[in-house]
Amino acid sequence: MRWLITGDFNLIYRAADKNNRNLSPRLMLHFREALDECDLSEISLQNRKFTWRNERQRPTMSRLDCFFCNAEWDATFSNHILNALSTSLSDHCPLLLSNQSGPRRPSSFKFENYWVKLPGFKDVVRTAWDTPTDHHEPFHVLCHKLHSTSQKLKAWSKEINSDAKKLFFMAQEIILRLHIAEENRSLTAAELLLRAKLKIRILGLAVIERARCKQASRLSSIKLGDANTKYFHRKVNARRRKNHIQRL
Repeated sequence: MRWLITGDFNLIYRAADKNNRNLSPRLMLHFREALDECDLSEISLQNRKFTWRNERQRPTMSRLDCFFCNAEWDATFSNHILNALSTSLSDHCPLLLSNQSGPRRPSSFKFENYWVKLPGFKDVVRTAWDTPTDHHEPFHVLCHKLHSTSQKLKAWSKEINSDAKKLFFMAQEIILRLHIAEENRSLTAAELLLRAKLKIRILGLAVIERARCKQASRLSSIKLGDANTKYFHRKVNARRRKNHIQRL
């Protein structure tokens, strides 16, 4: 179930959400425990630190207006961004939660760590590196080789990822059909063996996806297999929103 909660909570759960030290640790602890109990995380506000001020000469400012969501909502609507609008006559600033819009930048080359474990990787690199060049200066020759290698790896990885997704969904569909058939009859030995092999194949494809998400999330303190793919997806989405420049 996807949860999205917003409102003027009149509470904060961390000291950084207020501009002075007039805090209530007890209320902050209760608020944090409630969020943890519901498995909710805050959606980062991009352009403001606080959403409320008391309009005095030395104002007290706090972040009382927030959006919270659970992992299912964040994974479904990963391309969202939260901004504060003008306060106008109110002492609270309105919040706008929307999709990120704007021209998409061309995708840059990103080396995936799991490539080196796949068959054919070294052959692709060797073929691309040995591509003839008309340049004679060492720097230009190196630049040509690196560019050629990146383009070849890009095309190779696109085929690998496309085939991996296709195989993943095909394996899932066959396993589903075998489960449906098992409700009406006993599976043959060949069908049981096929289902076991498909589950192993799905596990391998899931490991590749988890490795990709782990590298994109930039989490270096977690060993492979210590967290699931959904956790890495959330870190990737949070990092993307943090680094996104919505307007200049």
